[in-house]
Amino acid sequence: AKLARKNLDMIVANEVSMGFASDTNRVVIVKRDGTLRHLPLMSKEAVAEAILDEVAGLLRGGKSR
Repeated sequence: AKLARKNLDMIVANEVSMGFASDTNRVVIVKRDGTLRHLPLMSKEAVAEAILDEVAGLLRGGKSR
């Protein structure tokens, strides 16, 4: 609902218990088509790379992973 309301292509949600005080994170990437990509616990750098992969896929108009 939030994706449509804000006209977004995707949202990245992280676990509330994770985040600022850690070098790692676990997130879920939610795409407009309802696709969910659950990323395992990984470094924040790896999370950023995965997010950029998804964005690149959206910009190409195709699917990323």
